[in-house]
Amino acid sequence: MKGASQTAIVAGGGPNGLAAAITLAKAGLQVTVLEAAEEVGGGARSSEAIVPDLVHDHCSAIHPMAVGSEFLAGLDLDRHGLSWLLPDIDCVHPLDDGSAGVLHRSVGQTADGLGADGRRWRALFDWTSQRFDMLAEDIMGPLLSIPGHPITLARFGAPTVLPASVLARLFRTDQGRALFGGVAAHAFRPLHYPMTSAIGLGIITAGHRHGWPVAAGGSQSITNALVATLDELGGKIETGVRVQAASQLPPADVTMFDLAPDAVAGILGDRMPGRIARAYNKLRRGPGAFKVDFAIEGAVPWTNPQARRAGTVHLGGPYAELAAAEREVHAGRMPQRPFVLVGQQYLADPERSVGNIHPLWT
Repeated sequence: MKGASQTAIVAGGGPNGLAAAITLAKAGLQVTVLEAAEEVGGGARSSEAIVPDLVHDHCSAIHPMAVGSEFLAGLDLDRHGLSWLLPDIDCVHPLDDGSAGVLHRSVGQTADGLGADGRRWRALFDWTSQRFDMLAEDIMGPLLSIPGHPITLARFGAPTVLPASVLARLFRTDQGRALFGGVAAHAFRPLHYPMTSAIGLGIITAGHRHGWPVAAGGSQSITNALVATLDELGGKIETGVRVQAASQLPPADVTMFDLAPDAVAGILGDRMPGRIARAYNKLRRGPGAFKVDFAIEGAVPWTNPQARRAGTVHLGGPYAELAAAEREVHAGRMPQRPFVLVGQQYLADPERSVGNIHPLWT
């Protein structure tokens, strides 16, 4: 690649754009990242949104997949200040009767807390979580590639094609169904759709291997470490540069986009093959998410005591209520009781708080 290409442009400075830029720079290219906003990072940013020194994550908050990423691990980002912190409990899905499905890092501890569903939980996650690092090489790599661990991938992958509603029926307890369903709902799709199990299985398996950590100091720390790495490799970043047409792109041997498909189609115009452009422009966006940051005094008075120790709390009620809410959202209607993700990152990272005032992410 060094002989074939000398320069590269990456349009879009979110985490994926920065990762692409670092990969190209490591291969010897002179890389420039163009970002429309005044700072890079996309959703992996943090700021003092409400109270001075009170740190809120803008979007990405809990990182079970990032901590297990082979790419990030290979960059030694701790040299640039990135460290991961873990709460006492990864995730709790409380129910109205005061009980809860509780996700611990330990498969055994989680299974023990699920009573009659413990055996099923172990069957789903014990074997695969022990092999997650091998799995990660395949499931987080290029889709069109020969898997390095085909047997492990096949055993993990078989149930991922199922709707989450099918796997949820394997669980007998309200707590087991709600816990699995709440994580599967991260797919932002109706839970009776094919492959909605994949998100739940992937995130839970990752959590049982590495936990659900937060980045010390906020998700901004991930971006800062990536920027420092790119700078170390000689890469450049230009912010406040919105690319809307191919004519605005500097000449380069390689151009990559970390943008929405329809934005790329608009930029490239007739340079893009018509079939691909039509597919990009037909992309149907998923439902939006409404985010609220709170500054709270003291702790949230959860009915379930384990929720008071959890980095993530899923508010969705029993599985049937959760599934109904996801169907409503997909149909373009606001459910009466929407699924709410609550991040209590300060429990793992007390430095985000100011005295007894804490940032609550929802």
